[in-house]
Amino acid sequence: MKFSSLRLAREYMKRTTKELQSDQCSQENNLLLQGVRFAYRVHQFAGGFDAETIRAFQELKDISNSGDHKQ
Repeated sequence: MKFSSLRLAREYMKRTTKELQSDQCSQENNLLLQGVRFAYRVHQFAGGFDAETIRAFQELKDISNSGDHKQ
């Protein structure tokens, strides 16, 4: 169950990152907040992230810090 949760979180964060990088996203801050909240809940449930999920979270974090998404 924990492995599946981590996989779901990883895919959700990757999807969020792709949407933030695209020009079609209209509610960037809301989408980013949802992605981070979901990742936090999974992190709490699973007792931490595996290496791949950490990488996906780092990509999401880098996008938010770099300002690549439209504001």
